[in-house]
Amino acid sequence: MNAFAALFPENSCYPGYIYKPGEAYRLWRMERIVLSFGQQPPRLDRSDAEIERFDRLRALAQLGRIASTDDYLQFFHERIGDQKHFGEISPSYAHLPAEAYACMAALSSDVRFLFLMRDPTDRAASHLRHARRRVEKDIELDQLLERVDETSAVFIRSDYRYTLNTLRALGLEERSRFLIYEDLFSQASVDSLCDWLGMDRHEAVLDKRLNPGVGESLSERQLSCLRQRLAPIYNDLRHDPATQGASSWRW
Repeated sequence: MNAFAALFPENSCYPGYIYKPGEAYRLWRMERIVLSFGQQPPRLDRSDAEIERFDRLRALAQLGRIASTDDYLQFFHERIGDQKHFGEISPSYAHLPAEAYACMAALSSDVRFLFLMRDPTDRAASHLRHARRRVEKDIELDQLLERVDETSAVFIRSDYRYTLNTLRALGLEERSRFLIYEDLFSQASVDSLCDWLGMDRHEAVLDKRLNPGVGESLSERQLSCLRQRLAPIYNDLRHDPATQGASSWRW
C-alpha cells in the first residue's frame, strides 16, 4: 500500500533526533490537495481521481491525531483488507531512536526492515536542491554547501552508518535487507526482493518515475565539493559489508 507520510516521526512518542514533531509539511500537503479541487467542492461520485485525492486528504488529517502505537495500528487497520503484506516508506525512518525500531519490530512476528541507500553525494545534492526550492530560496547553492558539516541535517541524513549500526545493535540485521538504490532497478533485483519478502514475483515497472527531483542542479564542481564534505561517511562505509556492492558510488 502507499504511505501518505512518515507516521512514527509525527508520533510524539518517538521523535527522531534530527526530526522534531511538526505540522508544516503535512499541512502543506493538505493545502495542495484542497486547492487542486479548484472552486468546485469534491463530489465522491465524480471520478476515481477525486475519490483518491479525498482519501489522501483524510489520511493526512488522521496523521495529525496519531499519538500512540494503537493509533498508528488503527490507521492501517482501516486500509488493509486481506493483504498478506503491507508497509510504508519514509526517509525520516532512517534516523529514529533505537527504541522506535524495537517497537516496530514488536508490532508483529514478521516485521521486516528495508533500508535503501543512494550514493551519499547524490542524496545530499537532492536534499540541497529541495531546501533551496522550498526553504532557502534566496540563498545560493554555494552558500548552502558551505553549511554542510557533520552537524548539519544534510550530512546526518546522508550518513547511513547510524541506521546500519542501530539495526545491528538491536539484533535486527537478519530481519533487514540493505539495498543499493543504483542497483535496484532490474527484474533480478525485484525478484530477489519478492523472494525475501515471501511474495509472488511481479513484473518490475522500470519506466515509471515517482517524485523526481526538481530545482537547480548542482554542477560537477559543487558535487565534488559536497563529496569532500561527506568524506567521513565514505571512509567508514567503504569497509561496511552492506555497501560493498555499491560500485557506482563516488568512492
